This record gives sequence, structure tokens and C-alpha cells, in this order.
Amino acid sequence: MSKFNVFITICAIAFGVTALATAQTYFEDNFDDAKASEDKWVPLFGEWEFADDQYHQLQNSVNCMSVVADEFWDDTWSEYTYEVRGSKVSGAEGFLIMFRCQGLMQPRGQALEDHPPRMENLKPSLEYWWNLGGWGNTRSQVESWGGKAGANSNHTIKDKDWYHIKIVNTPDSYTVILDDEEVAQVDDDTEGGVGRIGLATWATVAKYDDVIVYGPDGPSLPVDAKSKLATTWAHLKSVK
Repeated sequence: MSKFNVFITICAIAFGVTALATAQTYFEDNFDDAKASEDKWVPLFGEWEFADDQYHQLQNSVNCMSVVADEFWDDTWSEYTYEVRGSKVSGAEGFLIMFRCQGLMQPRGQALEDHPPRMENLKPSLEYWWNLGGWGNTRSQVESWGGKAGANSNHTIKDKDWYHIKIVNTPDSYTVILDDEEVAQVDDDTEGGVGRIGLATWATVAKYDDVIVYGPDGPSLPVDAKSKLATTWAHLKSVK
């Protein structure tokens, strides 16, 4: 969201308006309510658990994936920003941040669990992930099965550090941003930019927090009725 929009929002709240009419939060999960989070995610492989108000993947195996459930995703969404914080606990690589996913995901030698029913029936299959700290934690790249890969960089991932990961997806491009630094923009109009988001790891134990997906007009701004303080989702919780 631009500084101008933030300013307008704060002014609106000061005059008794609780949120901008154009704000669009599509999906969010800060994992503070494990039972609610269980309904939002469908693990496809790995050992996923909700603990310490975070989403943990505990199995040091390849191709561990979890995607958003049907009830929390609209298959027509093709223009969205996806933000998440990640911390690597241990292992050989870093993070796999999934987007533009539909149909059956690539098993890569693993026996995947059932996909969300609607996702499973979508054709053609399409899968993207931003592989941060891949190839033995030597570099990073967006990989795609059915689309266009790119965004090569020399970024690696340190154990225990928290990273702010952001992907701006449009019908004809995607832009990847790490810790507020734009890494690359890739022109890609595959399937008009549709496909849901997910989280994954590869030979790594990791944890995730503060997931939000919002439309081109920015996220809805929750308001504390007592303090009238508006804040974006990314700042709702202190950095762990």
C-alpha cells in the first residue's frame, strides 16, 4: 500500500470511517488460532503442525508442501500480493514459497496426500515456487512446472533469521521481493496469472508466520475500537 493510501486511511479513521472501501484482504493467517488454521491449510506432504503461533514443517525431506484450502481461495484471483515471514530451523536449503498453483502438484518421488478437491480438478496443472536458498543453499530462483521460471539471484538463507518474503502476482507478470528489496520482475502471462498460494520446504525444517494475500488496492486495515489505531497485518504481531 502506498504512503498516500496509508495517510488517507488514517484520516478516514480519524473521522469515524473504519476502513477504505477499496481495501481487499483475500486470505490471512497469523496462526494464533490453531483450530481455525487447520481449516485453512491442506498438507500434501511433510510433517506440518501449528505451534507457538506459527506454522512449522518438521520433516527433513524433499517436496514438503501445504496449500490453502478450497474454502479460502477464489480460483479467479489473478492479481494479488502474497506476503509471509519465514525462518529456517535446520537443513540443507531454505524456503519454497508457492504461488500460481492449480491442478495436481509435482510428486517428485513422494506419495502426496489428497489435494483440495476443487484444486485437484483444475486443468492444466500449474505450479510455481520461489526457491530461496536452493541447490544446497547456494542461490535462489523461481521454478515453474507449466509456466515460466526466472528471478535468478545469489540470495542464501541463514538459520534462525526471520525473512519477510513478498510476491506480487499479476495476470502478466510476477515480482519477487525479499526483506523489502525487489529481486526481480518476470513477464509471464501463463494461464492469466491464476492459481493459489502455499508453503513448502526441501530438505529443510522451517517455520512460517504472518501470511496475508491481498488485492491490488492493498489489504484491509483492522481497527482497534478502543485506540482507533489502524495497522497492516504485517505489524499485528511483534517479530519473533
